[in-house]
Amino acid sequence: MRKKDVTRRDFLKSAAVAAVAAGGARPVKASPAMLSTSNPGSTVHYGFIGTGTEGCSLLKQLTTIPAGRCIATCDIYAPNLKRGVETIGSNPQTYTGSPTEYRRMLERKDLDAVLIATPLSMHAQMVIDALNAGKNVFVEKTMYFKEEEGDAIRKAAEANSKQVIQIGLQRRSSVLYNVAMQMIRKGALGKVMFVRAQWHRNNNWRRPVHDPKLERQINWRMYREYSGGLMAELASHQVDVANWAFGSEPVSVVGTGGIDYWKDGREVCDNIEVIFKYPGGRKMTFTSILYNAHLEYNEQIMGDHGTLIITIGKGMYYRETVAKASNGKAKENWWAGATVTQQAEQKGFPLFPDEAGNQGFLDREMLYAKRWLASMGIYEYEEPHDPKWSELSNFMASIRDGKPIACPLDVGMADARAVIYGNRAVDTGNTVYWPKKEA
Repeated sequence: MRKKDVTRRDFLKSAAVAAVAAGGARPVKASPAMLSTSNPGSTVHYGFIGTGTEGCSLLKQLTTIPAGRCIATCDIYAPNLKRGVETIGSNPQTYTGSPTEYRRMLERKDLDAVLIATPLSMHAQMVIDALNAGKNVFVEKTMYFKEEEGDAIRKAAEANSKQVIQIGLQRRSSVLYNVAMQMIRKGALGKVMFVRAQWHRNNNWRRPVHDPKLERQINWRMYREYSGGLMAELASHQVDVANWAFGSEPVSVVGTGGIDYWKDGREVCDNIEVIFKYPGGRKMTFTSILYNAHLEYNEQIMGDHGTLIITIGKGMYYRETVAKASNGKAKENWWAGATVTQQAEQKGFPLFPDEAGNQGFLDREMLYAKRWLASMGIYEYEEPHDPKWSELSNFMASIRDGKPIACPLDVGMADARAVIYGNRAVDTGNTVYWPKKEA
């Protein structure tokens, strides 16, 4: 066989098997937060706090999850409350009025869980109150706003250890991202040293306000009293991917940013650029701008044997031309001597594309790979649901059946620390260091 050619069998052995073998397509969960008395098959009665844009996005997913039933919703803004009720369609009791009205909802004895999708500044107190009320909790990222809130949440979680707490970092529930992490663990990228991430848009990030009195309530993301800005809203997803890929938290961060384009009274940056340093000299860069969307958003995970470029719904693997070792011999790599087409080397190959496309060579071969792995019982043929659906379904299953949590407390706390320290580095212009862990 010529070096530039490859048979289907070679392709399956070299590419697909190494990518998703040993059940890699199934999410790798953290240690389970098991309920002491799970109730398999029961319906989880939940309340939802914060039925704005993100809240209704989650409620739309929840309408297709029969394990749970929404019996209460809460929002201080009447149009959002109405929209939430219409979205879920289960005729929930509504709570509105003061910002503390949610506490009246928490008094309900028939409420098993609450989901929180409010402005960031409200997350911590709501999580603590819900845990202390005996409720299971799902809270959107970022988990908390101020550094001291982390310890308070942990104490509440430890004091209410029977409750499930899950954080809404949905990449942790993506089959695609879990496959990517299996590839990293199995050596597909070699020694991973660098992650480059960006989230670029070309808009002002502002929502229309019909009553000026509601400006800060509706556009809360623009104001430091409530918001962590681009770090909290966007970087939080991607720094979690870097933490996952490296298997650790950063040790320091530097950054810059400013309000340089949108001169409209906002208090948070319209651009930020940060560099996180990890143990062993590994690094992650993150950029976010609001005046050019050409590069959009993805994470580029780079090792000495290959690169993954990945985002929700799609991913590409690119093989590196591996240099010779000091002894003159070729370094061992993940492909283990297998050959691939020149096209695959130069253009990469897709990780489980959403559609077969025009059925070109790579499309056909990946389809064969997926079917073959499914026949071996080591890959669930498709990722049938949006990762948001998966994380919410996992939350219900954790409550009912004691299933492991897809994104547990420690992951959420590490992510929140990175957001807080990243913003601190941008604000001060100084290097910010993570606290040293006690031996």
